[in-house]
Amino acid sequence: MRTYKKIIKDSTFFPISLFELNELNKICTVAKRLDNRNAIPATSSNFSIRAKNDDAFLITRSGLHKRNLNPTHFIRTNLFGKPLHPISPKPSDETLLHAMIYRNFSVAHSVIHCHAPELESISLLNCEILKQDKNENEYLTCGYYKIKGHEVLKALGFKTHLEDYFLPVIKNDQDMEKLSHLIEYYFFKHQQKLPMCAFHIENHGIYCFGNSVHQAELRIESILHLLTSLK
Repeated sequence: MRTYKKIIKDSTFFPISLFELNELNKICTVAKRLDNRNAIPATSSNFSIRAKNDDAFLITRSGLHKRNLNPTHFIRTNLFGKPLHPISPKPSDETLLHAMIYRNFSVAHSVIHCHAPELESISLLNCEILKQDKNENEYLTCGYYKIKGHEVLKALGFKTHLEDYFLPVIKNDQDMEKLSHLIEYYFFKHQQKLPMCAFHIENHGIYCFGNSVHQAELRIESILHLLTSLK
């Protein structure tokens, strides 16, 4: 008897490769774990992986609770955040921020964005504010939140807990294009504090990325733990 292989498609009607299916299943599991710690309330948060074809990525579609994610809930977009299918459903509002990460970091293969309660302790009021170009608008304030003195810093790439980690913090704005430009210019193109693996938008949420789903989750879990233990 002839058997037929079931073809699973993403939300943009493209077939999902076995590699992509494996990575999407991993990130759906991560979403469930984050939901268990109340980090992805309502329809907030979004997740993505780099596609097998490096010049595209798959990101969660808009308007659904991420606790129930499955591989068919992802939209295939190019590295400028545009869906590859002309009648694609709406991708997450923050697609431009994911695209910016994949464009600037060829090693980035997964991005996690969540709204964990631990992030409420971060404010630009207790950050080292960056000096900005004179032509920048006042509301594009950004800076670094300093974290030091903890063994978990090693999970972010440090060799010792005696070093300092500087988490980029940006004032929130609904204009994703403006936000992505600011982050790209001040933290990616002219980065001075390493490692660069995450950034936080004030009163919004954190974006963390890595060379795999596992590394991205490891990093976001480490940062959330540090924010709790160092209060």
